[in-house]
Amino acid sequence: MSPVFRVIDDTQHGAAFNMAADLHLISLCEKTSAVFVRIYSWEKPSITLGLTEKPGATLDFDAIKANGVEWIRRPTGGRSVLHDHDITYSCVFSTGIKEMGATLMETYGVISGCLMNGLRKSGIPCEAHDSPLDSSMSRTSLRLPCFLSPNRHEIMVGGRKLLGSAQKRTARAVLQHGSIPLTPAFRSLPDFLALPASEREAQKRLLDHKTVCVFEVLPTFDSQVMRQFLIEGFKDMLPLSFAASGWSAREMREITGMSKSPAFLSKWHSPDDQKHA
Repeated sequence: MSPVFRVIDDTQHGAAFNMAADLHLISLCEKTSAVFVRIYSWEKPSITLGLTEKPGATLDFDAIKANGVEWIRRPTGGRSVLHDHDITYSCVFSTGIKEMGATLMETYGVISGCLMNGLRKSGIPCEAHDSPLDSSMSRTSLRLPCFLSPNRHEIMVGGRKLLGSAQKRTARAVLQHGSIPLTPAFRSLPDFLALPASEREAQKRLLDHKTVCVFEVLPTFDSQVMRQFLIEGFKDMLPLSFAASGWSAREMREITGMSKSPAFLSKWHSPDDQKHA
């Protein structure tokens, strides 16, 4: 029997809801054979932290509060990302679906192919390869944010990184999600990290030099059209019958309830590093 393939063209939500929604999709994929593609955005500028990052040691909470920035931990690895005028995607599927790849790198390759298909439809000439840094000293002397951390199957434009992704694999489900910055706003991330001034400026210079946003490639972009092209990119590349739908009223209640629960907030939104040891 073919797996369920559902596309969710979502709206803006708060940081806690967005991570609770991705966790909700993982739980669904652990119960039944399914593939979900969700396209979403953020109500406020929001920082997501990689699973092993410690909020108290990573974030400048005074700067975050002063600028109205939200933050949340991700269930995936990698490092900090500032979601501010971006399009975020998540692709969640049950293990054992051969079309989605059997290993971490195979899955990265499949999903990168879908994303590049959609981006090229929108007029962005992208390619996938490693994301090199300027020197070995950069790798050892700086605590690099996600958009500067090298990885396989990065999506690049003109040698600069456009799209950063991270992945989580459980025994029965896989989540990969990532951010496509529409404007240069994402490069403000170092302003909200607990860094010495010299390291903050060094990170900003690297972000300026090594990354790119949609506006810098396609100044006349339409974000709604781009979202549709991204969805088409997955539909074209995955040989599965799909259905498009928003969240049901029941799902909204479940995800909202999860995002506000003490257990969720303690695990994913507590500045106390001891809770994440």
